Amino acid sequence: MRVRLPDESGALARLTEAVAQADGNILGLAVHGQDSRSVVDEMFVGSAGSAEELAEAIRRGLGTEDPGAVLVTPADPHDLVDAPTRALDLAVQAVSGGDATALARGLGALVHADAVRYQPTEPPRHPHVLAAAVPQGGWLVAMRDWAPFTVTEQARAEAFLRAADVEPVRPRWDILTLSGAELVAEHATGDEIGPVEDLLCACLAGLEPSGERATWTDRELRALLITPRGPALLVRDEAGVVVALGAVVEDELVLLVHPHYRGMRLARWLRKRLTARALA
Repeated sequence: MRVRLPDESGALARLTEAVAQADGNILGLAVHGQDSRSVVDEMFVGSAGSAEELAEAIRRGLGTEDPGAVLVTPADPHDLVDAPTRALDLAVQAVSGGDATALARGLGALVHADAVRYQPTEPPRHPHVLAAAVPQGGWLVAMRDWAPFTVTEQARAEAFLRAADVEPVRPRWDILTLSGAELVAEHATGDEIGPVEDLLCACLAGLEPSGERATWTDRELRALLITPRGPALLVRDEAGVVVALGAVVEDELVLLVHPHYRGMRLARWLRKRLTARALA
């Protein structure tokens, strides 16, 4: 339910009384900025009546006949989650999705839009259209028929896109081997399929019958790099070549160390780091 109220003392009290008289139960409440004279109260209300019946009862309780003053639509169960928590979850999902579709889907859920589309230019201003600039260029345009967007939702949309555009900080560790070699360890991104295949071939060289060579699909290699227990740890030399890998696959610890770097305690370092991550 969205109710437009004058920005004055006692307005919210009159609204909650009107909801109570309509046998409604307020499950959530947020106040949206609208303009210098009014605000929009967004509420999630439990009621045995229909949306139309509830809207009419609230209008009577507030003493208004303006149909735009009280707008009611069925809510999604996800809307009952704490609003900041919901926004953070949507931002994480948008970043994890990694494409424009995931970003548009997250924005639509955040502002309860009927539809969201991408377009290269800013659309004309309209109460039922919300446009937010995409950091990489262009605009995401949200549309909603049942209620106009508020300035608070505009601010939320812009903050959501900024949050989704933040480049995650990847942990990085410097390793000094017993031989004095300086190595760097970091989490895998999932794009290191070629370097990991080279590492596997180096580790298996000389162990297979002559003329035979183990092969893996890209999907299998990516499953080694990105697992349900977290990304693999990759160790690179000064030239950027992957010389060791550690991952947890189906509760089993997988450790790969290039033959040239065995005996330098890399496997021990990887095991310790992965164990600490599992306990964190």
